[in-house]
Amino acid sequence: MNWLHELSSLELAAFVIGVVALLSVAGVALVAPRVRSSGLHQHFDNGTIAGLLSALIGVYAVAAGLTAVAVWGNMVDAGSDVSREAAAIAVLYHDLGGYPPPLQQQGRRALVAYTRYVINVEWPLHQKGQLPRDTLRIIEKAQRSIISFEPVTEGQKIVQAAVLRSYNHLLQAHWQRVQAVRDTALPAELWIVVILLGSIAISSCFLLRVDSFAMHATVTLLVAAPIALVLYFIAVSDHPFQGGINVSPAPYREVLEKMLLLDDVEQGAEAAASGAAVPPQ
Repeated sequence: MNWLHELSSLELAAFVIGVVALLSVAGVALVAPRVRSSGLHQHFDNGTIAGLLSALIGVYAVAAGLTAVAVWGNMVDAGSDVSREAAAIAVLYHDLGGYPPPLQQQGRRALVAYTRYVINVEWPLHQKGQLPRDTLRIIEKAQRSIISFEPVTEGQKIVQAAVLRSYNHLLQAHWQRVQAVRDTALPAELWIVVILLGSIAISSCFLLRVDSFAMHATVTLLVAAPIALVLYFIAVSDHPFQGGINVSPAPYREVLEKMLLLDDVEQGAEAAASGAAVPPQ
């Protein structure tokens, strides 16, 4: 079913609503004539069937509503994981400013490379429901710079403690994002329950006695339409990193732009300082 989440939001809406509408009309055409010929309406009138339909729709509304809320909560949590990791990158980049120039540049270059890797390599894989393999190799370059620093003064010890704390926060946020990609989809059993409840609610419309096929199909479609819309919302939000509604990598892009801008400013300042240090000829 992974192909379903690779559809755009409009394509997924057309697919879900079209399938539900087609099956509903087909059900009316196939089932309603047999119900009329079976003599069911001698025992149950439309009022009784309508009461049953209302009860079924109420049960479906509760189950589907809770599912939709859970799915949207997963989407919000995944977005929070992404924002938290981007913030951890920015904080670590800032904390590395307290390192001596060689280690500072090594650590910051590693963070820039990691951020680019997330945007250009990891994110396209996330959109396919896949996980990268070389993430830790990229991020461990920054770790080597951190471990190789041996603080001497009290100020350097404070800087080292802040850098280690920021690095741990980055690792934690990274694994939370990876877990969100891998584990936030609804279980198949819950999908089966939601689809079966919707199918039962729509099928109860087939039992109504309506002499006009067009009117019977219209009533059935009016019941099926909100069910299809709820199914569409659950499907489009089920995988936070896939489909028409998904978590954006924009926080990483913003952090990368700020890091590159700061790097350019610092390089310009260093070039100006070195130029001023050269004695005039």
